[in-house]
Amino acid sequence: MNFDQLKEQWNNEDSNLNIPDNIKQLKESKHPVEKIQKTMKKEFPMQILAVILIAFFPFIFKFSASLYTIYYTSYAILVVVSSYYLLGFYKFYKQTELYTGNTKNSLWKIYHELRLNMERYQSFGFLLLPHLLITIGLEICNALEKKGKSLFDLTNTYQQSIVLIVLITTIVYVAAIVLWTKYFYGNQAQQLENILNEMDE
Repeated sequence: MNFDQLKEQWNNEDSNLNIPDNIKQLKESKHPVEKIQKTMKKEFPMQILAVILIAFFPFIFKFSASLYTIYYTSYAILVVVSSYYLLGFYKFYKQTELYTGNTKNSLWKIYHELRLNMERYQSFGFLLLPHLLITIGLEICNALEKKGKSLFDLTNTYQQSIVLIVLITTIVYVAAIVLWTKYFYGNQAQQLENILNEMDE
């Protein structure tokens, strides 16, 4: 009888052995969160710099003055969209700094915020596409203007080539945004998801 009681106590102690594993998993989760912070810390100033540099494209590509109004109208919209996104990006970065890794709930919160931020990141990239296409269009118009021509002077073959270039550029750009997001943040999101799944088992 005493032996059975000892055996039962031993089994009860065994059932609590998952607790240290959970603590260990939470500590391990700090590692992907730190990677996210490092990536964001490098990327944030680069994104701001990129938005500033885009303002000088008309001078870099030597657009004629007649195209400035169209370009800078598109650029103003780009700045408004960028400001909204960059503010969200910065808030998420600050949130990761507050993460301590001591509770499962805080880990879930970071994971969901990361997934949301990845979607926001991709949406931001897609919203930049119209400006990119306008810039390409203006560059084509600028090149034609220098030759004393317009889009209406182009043959059907050239017009079809332009449409094909726009289509290929769009596909490549969208694919690049998706791959870029997965490359920089996908692995960390997967690591956090794996840790959370292990903790649920």
